[in-house]
Amino acid sequence: MTDDPAKEAWQASVEIAGAPPLEEVRKGANKFYRTIRRRNAVEYVACVVVVAAFTSYVFVLPHVLQKIGSAMIVLATFYVAWQLHRRASAEPPEKAGTMPLLVFAREQLLRQRDALRSIFWWYILPFIPGLVVMSVGNGLDPGFAAKGPPLWVRWLVFAGLGAALAVVWWLNQLGARKLQRRIAEIDALTGGKE
Repeated sequence: MTDDPAKEAWQASVEIAGAPPLEEVRKGANKFYRTIRRRNAVEYVACVVVVAAFTSYVFVLPHVLQKIGSAMIVLATFYVAWQLHRRASAEPPEKAGTMPLLVFAREQLLRQRDALRSIFWWYILPFIPGLVVMSVGNGLDPGFAAKGPPLWVRWLVFAGLGAALAVVWWLNQLGARKLQRRIAEIDALTGGKE
């Protein structure tokens, strides 16, 4: 053996029977890192757009409940951005240090899987109270009721929003299952278990 921890980690990752070549594992880890980074960048840009739009609503919408609901959505957006960073930020493969790359890749897959599985609690649920308060404010605003779309259209939009949130949840559960399959593949190679 050698005193170089990086070399020992590399040797440990190569010694796994049936494991793909180290370069293939490294490429896969780099691709996964870039995918997560790109996804999070899109999410952060969306957060900026939501904060800008709903902050303006606080000042331009007439009814107090519309203003409160808009402010609640802004706060929910900040919370979601923080949770996205905390739960699902991208970790570069270089951060593995002396850890075998397959072990690092598995940890990253677990982290992303867990974030996707719990997405209802930290990504969807925080927006619901603000949307409900804002919708009630829209219903109580006589100007909005008189000039806005008919009531059935407003309820249709509200139902569509609910359906969209359900689709977001469902797609994330599919993604979590896909990540679980990749974790199982690594476990099969290494003999490890969750």
